[in-house]
Amino acid sequence: MRTTQNTRQIGRPAKAVVIGCAMLTAIFISGLQYFVLNLPDYKAAQTKPSDGIVVITGGQQRLDAGLSLLANGAASKLLISGVGAGLSKAILANDLQLDPAQRDLLMCCAELEFAATDTRGNARAARIWAETNKLSSLYLVTANYHMPRARLAFEREMPHINLQYWSVSPDDLRLASWWKEPGLVRLLAREYAKFLAEFIRL
Repeated sequence: MRTTQNTRQIGRPAKAVVIGCAMLTAIFISGLQYFVLNLPDYKAAQTKPSDGIVVITGGQQRLDAGLSLLANGAASKLLISGVGAGLSKAILANDLQLDPAQRDLLMCCAELEFAATDTRGNARAARIWAETNKLSSLYLVTANYHMPRARLAFEREMPHINLQYWSVSPDDLRLASWWKEPGLVRLLAREYAKFLAEFIRL
């Protein structure tokens, strides 16, 4: 009799833990779905003048978008943050196979930043760059799945700067069927978890 009672007493906390974990998992999955469905798309918005453009490295499409904003007169300065050590503008232009117009813009109007290793580092580097160049407004260019977290970090780092956002949707980010592709599920779940951590930190 005592053995049965002890087993029940031990089983109740374990059951509560299982139920709690199941509830947290369900909440996370629901939040992830909402996160994915509401990823930003600012590319349809009309460009407005700004003092500078910050591109967070992570794919050619981000740099293409930054250079396009530069070419369209959205700003006259461009910072590429988080560039790998040893890279130069010439190497970057060759690696990304930039066309002559893009190459000229990169050479004349872009600055490479090497110290940042994460999103908070990108935000700190952008703030220092803006303060050094006396910029009061910036465009932030990054991937759409990264933009929510980047936006939190940049707004926290530079509340005095007027920020505008230009998100890029990577060609291989198939959001219409993201839950069917394990690689995309891992990417988006990891980014959502990082977003939650940054949100809680704020």
